Amino acid sequence: MSSEPTGSPSLVRTGARAGAAFVASVAKGVFFGALLGGGAFFYYLGQLSGPGYPGARAGGVGAALALLTSPPLLVAVLLALFMGVYVILGVSQGRTRAMQHLVVARGEAVAQRLGDAIAGRIESMPRTHGALRRASDWLSVDALSAQLAPVLGDGKAVRAVIAFVLDRLPLNEMLAEWQQGRAAQGEPQLTVAPGGVAPAQDSALRALIARRIHETLQEMSTPSRMPFWIVLALHAALFGTGLWLVG
Repeated sequence: MSSEPTGSPSLVRTGARAGAAFVASVAKGVFFGALLGGGAFFYYLGQLSGPGYPGARAGGVGAALALLTSPPLLVAVLLALFMGVYVILGVSQGRTRAMQHLVVARGEAVAQRLGDAIAGRIESMPRTHGALRRASDWLSVDALSAQLAPVLGDGKAVRAVIAFVLDRLPLNEMLAEWQQGRAAQGEPQLTVAPGGVAPAQDSALRALIARRIHETLQEMSTPSRMPFWIVLALHAALFGTGLWLVG
């Protein structure tokens, strides 16, 4: 970015912290995949081939056919997949934690610049009666990415952030709030003739959009443990079902 808030961490330091958070979360995912996923899988394999499973005592081809056609083998396959699921959770958590560092360090600046870009496109949009409710038709990831490329870059991360913001930003609600604020201050509604344009540099619109974008970025960068607990519960239920089948 061309300008940075005073006292904000350097871009290199922020990137290093974000990278470290990502690596740490991926390492946790690998650890849980090996400990929980691998541990449950190999323990279950021991039970599957032990005396508790009648088909395994047949030996030779009989045991192989019994295993291949049995629900316990399907449980074993699913338990093996959970090793990868924990790694995927680690990667997802790592991305969120990396984004958290970036939002803390650069969230306000990104929200300000992206808000200015969105507001600028809305302000320059030809207006007819009711056109504000179709403002989303004038906004796209490609257009905003190209506009912000000189200050934010044009990498995949920037496009992902812009796409997330556009997908979550309640434009109709925000524009209705903006118009209500203008009406409360005695300013005219923006329903000018075709070919007209809205007043340039509307500070209220820019402040509103920037605030909502910052809230959206904070939502995007807030890690949640819920997916881990859901996967852990499913894993435990599957493991218990498998032990019951071979018991």
